[in-house]
Amino acid sequence: MGFKERIEAARIFENELFYEMNNLGFEVAKNGAEHTCQEFTKFIMPSSDQTSLAIRFAPDGVAAIGKTPRSFYVEAKYASNIEKTAYEQYMKLASVGNIVVLVFGGYGDWMWQVIERVTLIDGDETVSSFPENMRYPVIDGWITPRKADDEHYKERKHNNGGFSGTPYREVYYSSLLDWRIFKCDMLSILKRDYINLGRFFNSDVEQSELF
Repeated sequence: MGFKERIEAARIFENELFYEMNNLGFEVAKNGAEHTCQEFTKFIMPSSDQTSLAIRFAPDGVAAIGKTPRSFYVEAKYASNIEKTAYEQYMKLASVGNIVVLVFGGYGDWMWQVIERVTLIDGDETVSSFPENMRYPVIDGWITPRKADDEHYKERKHNNGGFSGTPYREVYYSSLLDWRIFKCDMLSILKRDYINLGRFFNSDVEQSELF
C-alpha cells in the first residue's frame, strides 16, 4: 500500500472509529486545525516551535461520556507505528493531566491504549529484520529514514508515493488492549481520574451519577 493509499485508509478508519464510539454512547467531535483549517496546517508545516507542533499534531478527536461528562483525546491510527513528534506531543498532553487514547486499526482487529502505556520497540530491533537496503539509521531508538544515503532515501520515497521519512518507532502489539473492552475500561479510567485529580464529589453528587 502506497503513502496516498495509507492516508485514505487512515481517513476511513477515523470515520469508522468515531461512528462506533458514538454507538457506544460517547459524544465525539473531530479536533484540531487538520480538520477545521487544512490551509493553516499546510502553512505551518515547516514550523518547529512548540505551539505549531501542538497544533499540527493535535489528536484527531475529543470524546466525552457521563451524566457529569468526563472528556479525553482520541487519536485514530491506522498504522502500527508512531511518529516521534506526534508521540512527544501526546506525551506532553498526558504530562499535564490530559487523557490521550490511541486506537489502532491496522492490526485486523482494533486495539487501543492510553498513551503512557503504549510500549515502543527500539528502532535497532526493528531495522534488524529489514532487507539491507532498507536498514535506515537509528537515533535514540527512533528509525530516521531521512538520515539515510540521499539516493537511497529518494528511491524509497519515489517507490512509496510520498513516503514521509519522519522518525518513527513500531508499537509493541502486546502493550495494546482489545477494543471490545474499550468502553468498560475507559469508564474505569475516567472515574479514577476524577478522584486522582482531587475533584472529589460534592455532597449532592454521588459517584454513581457520573456514568
